[in-house]
Amino acid sequence: MKLGLPWFSNFCICNMTNTLAVIPARAGSKRLPNKNHQPFLGKPLILWTVDFAIQFGCFDLVMVTTDSPEIADLARNAGAHVPWLRPAELASDTATSIDVVLHAVDNVNSPRNKFERVALLQPTSPIRLPEHWIQASEFLDEGAPAAIGVHAASSHPYWTYFMGDQGELSPCFPQGMTTRSQDLPHAFVPNGSLYLTEIESLRTHRSFTPPGTRGVVCTELVESIDIDTAEDWSTAELLCREFLK
Repeated sequence: MKLGLPWFSNFCICNMTNTLAVIPARAGSKRLPNKNHQPFLGKPLILWTVDFAIQFGCFDLVMVTTDSPEIADLARNAGAHVPWLRPAELASDTATSIDVVLHAVDNVNSPRNKFERVALLQPTSPIRLPEHWIQASEFLDEGAPAAIGVHAASSHPYWTYFMGDQGELSPCFPQGMTTRSQDLPHAFVPNGSLYLTEIESLRTHRSFTPPGTRGVVCTELVESIDIDTAEDWSTAELLCREFLK
């Protein structure tokens, strides 16, 4: 298969265990309307994630869950499975990713084997590297209930403060305020581009980060893009254009 994504060079196909890939893409977006099907570097934003998931070649099924007929058509034409439009109650501002993913798992109607794992790929992160998904799968093979993508925290939590009603400051971690920078423990935050979990763990804990979750360190800046505003979009296009060179 010819891969259309240039960063797939020297990529080895992995063997992931009965994994459903879910790409949530609702029509509504208050801060950036219709962002999921707007052109991003010449291609609808949703298709960057659909193309990755399909060309990655390790998911048993790539499914898009959306309430938008236009997004559904784009995804189907790209090769994704879109069996229905998402119910209105799961397309609101208050619907959670966990509810959306579990609804997809329970209603996928796939003739394939029962899925044991589910991958969440948010279309607001257009660039992913396959080796990090392979690492996440290996973590689950070793017994972890879940793995997520992370990047180094820009500000260390040991040096943060709570602020009271009158502006008074109190350290979040008093024990860390006098720690030298070279002695700080490594701190990471989720980057939003990679979530892989055992389905039973997701049902039990209702969290993509249950106890025992492993972190996959994503070192490329473009892997941590999360497009939510017009400013995010402009910055993301600059970063991705440079990365794709």
